[in-house]
Amino acid sequence: MGKQRDGVYYYQGAPGKNIVNAARISNLWNRRLGHPGSEAMSTLSNFLGFSNSSRHKLEICDVCFRVKPARTQFHASENKAENLFELVHCDIWAPYREPASYGARYFLTIIDDASRAVWLYLMKEKSEAGHFLKTFVSMINTQFDKCVKVIRTDNGLEFKSGPMKKFYAEKDIVHQTSSMETPQQNGRVERKHQHVLNVARALCF
Repeated sequence: MGKQRDGVYYYQGAPGKNIVNAARISNLWNRRLGHPGSEAMSTLSNFLGFSNSSRHKLEICDVCFRVKPARTQFHASENKAENLFELVHCDIWAPYREPASYGARYFLTIIDDASRAVWLYLMKEKSEAGHFLKTFVSMINTQFDKCVKVIRTDNGLEFKSGPMKKFYAEKDIVHQTSSMETPQQNGRVERKHQHVLNVARALCF
């Protein structure tokens, strides 16, 4: 079916003459080339000597589906805390390219999982996050007569420092952290960041 030319075998079968054979060849090259996918195969079809028309699409390849995604799909969580301040989400956004009027380039976002109430603290430095988180926990205890039970954050050092670990232990707070490079596990506050920035841009416009 092929002829060698300059060290490469070129397929000489007539395109479309044998649909089954053309599909088989395209899938063979897909495997040989390390499963580049249908778009790449479409580009390479002329060079490899087979037709890649809609009739000759690649078979559904289990390997392609399994190796291409960078990570497993995250499904939307339906879990919600039943009581106020039973679970609190925290995260820092920035640095922003334009500072606030008094120099703040960061903001700390805190969300109560049960009520979805939001608190924002503007900060000049990320190191201020620990101070504001301690202030928040104290304020909740004084103003609402409630205790924060669980704080969920990413793996930022601002939330995992020695003084913060001591603070969690003194207040009997469970500190949960998301996996590295997995913001979906703290998705409530990540989505709130987007909302806050959208509102801020709208107000500026």
